[in-house]
Amino acid sequence: MTAGRWRQERTGHVDGTELAVWGRREDPDAGAAPAPHVVLVHGFEERWDSWKPLLEHLPRTVRASALSLPWRAGSAHTWPRHGDAATWLSRGFDALDRPPDLVVAHSFGACALLQLLARHPTHPYGAVPAALVAPVWRVGDPSLTPEFFAEARTRFRRTITEGLRVQLHSRGRTVHGELLRIMAGKVLERVEPEGFLQFYLELARLPDLPVEKITAPLLVVSGLGDTAAPGGDLEVLRGRARDVTVHRAPDLGHFCQTEQPAQVARQLTDFLPMLRLPHSAEEMRTA
Repeated sequence: MTAGRWRQERTGHVDGTELAVWGRREDPDAGAAPAPHVVLVHGFEERWDSWKPLLEHLPRTVRASALSLPWRAGSAHTWPRHGDAATWLSRGFDALDRPPDLVVAHSFGACALLQLLARHPTHPYGAVPAALVAPVWRVGDPSLTPEFFAEARTRFRRTITEGLRVQLHSRGRTVHGELLRIMAGKVLERVEPEGFLQFYLELARLPDLPVEKITAPLLVVSGLGDTAAPGGDLEVLRGRARDVTVHRAPDLGHFCQTEQPAQVARQLTDFLPMLRLPHSAEEMRTA
């Protein structure tokens, strides 16, 4: 395959819901060692290709597989009728043709990965290094009162709107605020209420996760000002899990894999040296 080019490698359906694997790889040189395989898990109302900016900052020789999961953008969000997020993620892993060397998951996808690792520690990929980018793992939320529900819905709407702005790429920086609000309203008409309810039903399972059972080394990358991924909760995760490295920076946003991809790529490379991230423009051109 031509370097940097993506193609849909396989697709399937479970109870009418599509799962797909998109891949980027190079044809290996004869006798060369297999390229590191990075598997990417998108967040809620995102797409598999939200990872493209990040992959531009990793060597072209890295093999990447991006899962397209049922909580993708445009979904009707009826997927929980046929399994929770961890179950769907496991099905996505089953579609891979080669085990990953690193799994990178964003936001809601990171929480799905945490659930899989904690509840199914003997999963075939249960010990594979995992990077959680801006995970929305929360242990400090109060009881489900009307006040909390209203605040959670506001937070959900804000994140969906910000995600839409990021998906618009350069247009998102110039689109008029009122137009963005109208566009976000159309998305929310589809996503709410079912998507919102399913999102928070999944998050409600997280405080009781037996994260101490996770055997995989974990890297957490998050922003200091990211209200969707509270720092105090991440410190609880670091204190309870066996092997957790937390990197938090003031200039990382919730969608840092798209907006600050170079910083996230550098953290991945430091976490897993076998990725061999080039450190100069010349190295990037020749990698």
